[in-house]
Amino acid sequence: MIPDYKNSIVNLSSSILQHFGVKTEHSPLLISTEFKKNIVLIILDGFGYNLLSRYAETECKTLSKFFEKKITSVFPPTTSAAITSILTAKTPFEHGAIGWTLYFKEFAKNIDFLPNWDSITAQTQNAEKYNIYDFVGAESIFSRIAKQNVNQFHITEKYLKNSTNNTKCSHSAKLMGHKSPQHFFKILRKIIKKKKFKESVNFVYSYFSAPDKIEHRNGVFSNSTKIFLQNFDEQLNQFINKTKNADTTILITADHGLIDINKYFYVNEDKPLFDTLIMPTFPEPRFMSFFVKPHKIDIFKKEIAKYEDEFLILSRDEFFEKQFLGNGLMHPKIDDFIGDFVAIAKSNAALKSIYQQNGKWEKEFSAHHAGITVDEMIIPLIKIDL
Repeated sequence: MIPDYKNSIVNLSSSILQHFGVKTEHSPLLISTEFKKNIVLIILDGFGYNLLSRYAETECKTLSKFFEKKITSVFPPTTSAAITSILTAKTPFEHGAIGWTLYFKEFAKNIDFLPNWDSITAQTQNAEKYNIYDFVGAESIFSRIAKQNVNQFHITEKYLKNSTNNTKCSHSAKLMGHKSPQHFFKILRKIIKKKKFKESVNFVYSYFSAPDKIEHRNGVFSNSTKIFLQNFDEQLNQFINKTKNADTTILITADHGLIDINKYFYVNEDKPLFDTLIMPTFPEPRFMSFFVKPHKIDIFKKEIAKYEDEFLILSRDEFFEKQFLGNGLMHPKIDDFIGDFVAIAKSNAALKSIYQQNGKWEKEFSAHHAGITVDEMIIPLIKIDL
């Protein structure tokens, strides 16, 4: 499915901006009741609606109790694109961060966007030398909200706190690190109890890398996924019971969902296909951009056809016509990142380019995202008024 850019995470962020008096480019999300004075936005990476619906009566009782509606991620439904959309209220078409790995011609290399890693070595790069965030992205919601004299907090996982991406996007928000759901809600309670919070208008943004990182390793409905969700749900319930008359709306959602993978293909092992390409595919194993040698276009079309049961194969023009990335003013780097053709996963398969010097992973991810299945695209919105 293609995202609904009138009922997506972009519209959720637009609603938050409008609540704080910021003019937006995209329509707000339709919700049942208005927000309270303060907003707390919690992102559970990879918390697809498939998880909430499976565990609504067990591990996710509290989350299910306050379920507001189903919304969509963006395309591709992957952290780089979706978190950037949440933090800018822009579509991927507008902000340009369309996947995990992006080829920057300015640096002549593939770079993993969010952590600013060299894609081959997985080493963190010098942010001043490899200033990729100056080439891709847009003004953050923190920056836009700050102009309205709103008190802001950015609470992320402790190991991510000082990442270049977080420090750059946070603007004047107080950047803090948490170690667990229990630790996060302890921090949040302290913030809400303060006199300044009660006297001010406040926005709190928080991020958890789970359950995504658990699902990747162990599968969507693994026992370890259930354990994390149960712990978060219990901590949330305790927080709600202890927090009264805070004039605060808590919004909980995800960047995307995941789907279990049962088949991996490797571009390099398909020699007739590989020989038609100018460079390795990117940005994702479930969303690939192909840059094809002009004199081998017909051969490419013939060879890629064998994957049509697993992937939607589109020409560059067809891809843009369908507006997968959304609307708005096209970011100039989109023109660099979308090749002659794209392949988008519509099944439980993934297709990867392997760097010869690295070889295959010893163990591939059990679950993945960035395709167009319902499990990847549909996410829940939880709304709690305190």
